[in-house]
Amino acid sequence: MDIQVAFSQKSIKLSIKFIFLFIIFNSLVFLNTYAFATKTFPVLFVDKKTNSLFLTEYREDKFQVIKTFHTTLGKVQGDKEAEGDLKTPEGIYIFKSKLYPPQLKPKFGAIAFYMNYPNPYDVLTKHTGSNIMLHATNEPERLKKDFDSEGCVVVKNEEIEELQSHIRLGLTPILIFNELSEEYYHPGKDQRLRSFFEFWIKNWEEKNIENYIDYYHSAFTAQGMGKTQWKSYKNSLNVRYNTIRINPKNVLFYRHPKYSMITFMQNYYSTLRNGKVGFHSQGTKIIYVTEEQGKPKIIAENFTSLTW
Repeated sequence: MDIQVAFSQKSIKLSIKFIFLFIIFNSLVFLNTYAFATKTFPVLFVDKKTNSLFLTEYREDKFQVIKTFHTTLGKVQGDKEAEGDLKTPEGIYIFKSKLYPPQLKPKFGAIAFYMNYPNPYDVLTKHTGSNIMLHATNEPERLKKDFDSEGCVVVKNEEIEELQSHIRLGLTPILIFNELSEEYYHPGKDQRLRSFFEFWIKNWEEKNIENYIDYYHSAFTAQGMGKTQWKSYKNSLNVRYNTIRINPKNVLFYRHPKYSMITFMQNYYSTLRNGKVGFHSQGTKIIYVTEEQGKPKIIAENFTSLTW
């Protein structure tokens, strides 16, 4: 009888342990599949209405303002549309490069960070221009004016030196708004955008080419391919590989009245039909999402592979 009781207690303990491990495993699988960003991450916001530049950090599922700077913007108000119109563009941009003196002209101050204007959305909407920067100036009097640049975002020399420690080229975004409202600090609350991302990944992994390609805009371009070519290319990979896993990590959503941007760490892993590894890559992916016929669609995507 004592043996039976001991065995029964042991069975209960094993059952509880199994249930606990099962819950933990399933939680890890979910987190591993869609690991939304939880670590702090610096992002810049610009409110043209108040001439404010906000340094924020992504914490607790929102962008929290750390510091506010006054900024001087384009001499002509409104959204940039053409080369030489002296307007500051509105949208979501990534800092792609930076310059210091003597390569940098004195009027741009101590440092200049170049934005990726025109980005894919600007190209789609035929907005032209170039050399849009976040920079400083050697003329402090200019900063007393709200609108005195050729379309750039301008701050003090000491401020841009402070900001540079928060900017990672190719990763850090700057979101420029005509008028910034609180909702854009909470992009993770946009369940429609989150669902869009999750089901796009799901159809990619399940190799459902018709559903997958439906997530793309008719004007989509990537790697020199349009939507039709992209579908053929992706379908050829579906045929070649037995399984495809994307495993997105550190997913971040950025929203703007014109379009949205999603960034994540992509860990692509595929197997061949004989069970061997097909292809493995890891890097940062950026996708641009806009509306077409009342539905969100990807207009462009860019992948930057990690170097080992």
